[in-house]
Amino acid sequence: MAGEKANAVELAYEQIRDRVISFRTKPGERLNESELAAALAMSRAPIREALNRLIADGLVHFEAKRGFFCRRLSISEMTDLYAVRRDLELGALTATLETAPQDALDDFAAAWRAVLSGERPSDLDLLVTQDEDFHLALAALAGNPARLDFLRNINARIRFVRRLNLETDQRRGSTLDEHARLLDHIAARDTAAARALLEKHLDRSADEVRLQVQTAIARIYAEDVA
Repeated sequence: MAGEKANAVELAYEQIRDRVISFRTKPGERLNESELAAALAMSRAPIREALNRLIADGLVHFEAKRGFFCRRLSISEMTDLYAVRRDLELGALTATLETAPQDALDDFAAAWRAVLSGERPSDLDLLVTQDEDFHLALAALAGNPARLDFLRNINARIRFVRRLNLETDQRRGSTLDEHARLLDHIAARDTAAARALLEKHLDRSADEVRLQVQTAIARIYAEDVA
């Protein structure tokens, strides 16, 4: 019985998630539990659990007395969030290279070189998780739990568009290559080179995300008119 429930939740999660990330459910649109349950031929309980998981993914939000809604696409919000992310990560990098013991830097570089030299994830969700984990692990070296909590919060709020950003093979490859180069600068304790590369890495992501959100919004409204 428990296994059947878990399977139903997983199925609901995958089906609703696919609707959201493919924009079949439009940004800002209400996700009606009863309609989803009928469409997926299951009760509302697994639907609600799936929707709560999607909140954690940053794809859905809940409004009291109104229900669940698909995440809105806001260019200004994404711009602001990426600016905060930039400040947090650059601050963490500088603090890390100023204060972290060399053996901690060496261990970090060795561990992530092993990850990056392995088979690159073909699954986009795994790649997004790996990207988040890399940046969080680097920030954690600075030894500031409050900064790390803020960064986790930012990651949850940008996960949707981070996924958009990593959809192309070219962007996936350049992201992983830049991570590898950043490891070299960190192990060498080259603050100037590490900061310059991380700035470029984050600024390019922000610029690409801004364009991708604009494109997605234009496509959605073009489909409404057609």
